[in-house]
Amino acid sequence: MTIAPALHSSKKMDWQTPDHLLERVRAIGPIAFDPATSPDNPTGAAAFLAPPSDGLAEDWPVEGLTYCNPPYGRALAPWSVRITQHEGEILVLVPSRTDTKWWNRLRAWADLCLFWRGRLRFKGATAPAPFPSCTFYRGPRPSAFRREFGDCGHID
Repeated sequence: MTIAPALHSSKKMDWQTPDHLLERVRAIGPIAFDPATSPDNPTGAAAFLAPPSDGLAEDWPVEGLTYCNPPYGRALAPWSVRITQHEGEILVLVPSRTDTKWWNRLRAWADLCLFWRGRLRFKGATAPAPFPSCTFYRGPRPSAFRREFGDCGHID
């Protein structure tokens, strides 16, 4: 029996953010923009992009708090480039793939990184994710990020 493929792959690439995580994001500030949501806008962002819009190609507003849970899998590499080009405050939820170039690009750019304790159970999922997660933060309120997420895991 081989476990490795199950740990590093998933047929699902659009994992929806758990409500308890979004509550913590909103405690930092209202979500002004989400460039990678679904048409029903589960993050409650004031402005958002959902398919068929392309969050990689569209302009992102700099004002307010941006929240991004990008598509996973191979799509993460181009999303990591776009995310690091953002000049405003942002929180980003991604799998903790510390061995990848895209993850290390985000880590070098971010002010803070939360390594989640345990596995997140994404919205609508019947079981926890088959991978660990992390949340990157970049912006002017690192103390608010630490206050809201400090009990969720290790912040570096």
